[in-house]
Amino acid sequence: MKDPYLYDDVDVLINLQGIKDQSRLDDFETTMARLAMVDLSRSKVLMTDVTNIFAIHKKLFERVYAWAGEKRTIDICKNEMILDGISVEYSTYTEIDSDLLKIQNKMDRDDWDNLDKDETISKIAGYISDVWKVHAFREGNTRTIAVYLSMLLKSHRLKLDTDFISKHSKYFRNALVMASLGVYRENQYLEKIIRDSIIEIDSSKILDDFNTINGYDLSKYQYNYHYRK
Repeated sequence: MKDPYLYDDVDVLINLQGIKDQSRLDDFETTMARLAMVDLSRSKVLMTDVTNIFAIHKKLFERVYAWAGEKRTIDICKNEMILDGISVEYSTYTEIDSDLLKIQNKMDRDDWDNLDKDETISKIAGYISDVWKVHAFREGNTRTIAVYLSMLLKSHRLKLDTDFISKHSKYFRNALVMASLGVYRENQYLEKIIRDSIIEIDSSKILDDFNTINGYDLSKYQYNYHYRK
């Protein structure tokens, strides 16, 4: 079945600039998203409700896609290299709203005031991976979640080093994958990069610590695109 988000003649997302070359679109999308991230980082408004991811996504991609800020209308999957080509089981598009509501209800029930720093980071890592797994958008999900993570941490008086996350973006995304495997989820990678993005660490450790995840050599990682399920 045809993917309505793609051009008829090329497998590239329909965009406001009419770009049909994937590498050019990637560059344009990255530039626009980075500019928007600067604006968001300066904002004094904290968008911490899970439904705020739609406003964040719109801000990041409104100059790229007409559907920026809107939930996807198809089911998608993606071949994950770290999972030997298996896809994470994202929410079906009909359950995006209900799945996000379930996450918000859990967050609202937590006694955040009585958590120490490590417990707060652990909780936030779990919720971040849950929201990421819903994958509310056709594209741009991970960058949206990174901004949402920054705002959640700020609401708990913790500052995320977004440059650090950007530098180790491959590790960050694959950590989200590993934390999104249901009963087999492994949260330690995501908790590690969040924790190390907040506190000062020995810079000589960075190369070793963030070049592998679950034994996978990230130098071999290449971005794959989502497709209609």
